[in-house]
Amino acid sequence: MNLDPIKDFFSKLSTHDLPTGGALLIGIVLVLLVLKAEKAFIRIAIFLIAVALFAGAYWWHHHR
Repeated sequence: MNLDPIKDFFSKLSTHDLPTGGALLIGIVLVLLVLKAEKAFIRIAIFLIAVALFAGAYWWHHHR
């Protein structure tokens, strides 16, 4: 099994990519919480926070 592509991927990661990954991970968790929320206001609030995190991650990734 050739692990060189995986090794190359992780060697190219930098500390600049960590906020992007963190925001995406938290955004995905929040989207999953939206599916379990009972009240409409809570659903909208959590969804808007997730959208803001996704937008921030996109901005961070493309403006380094």
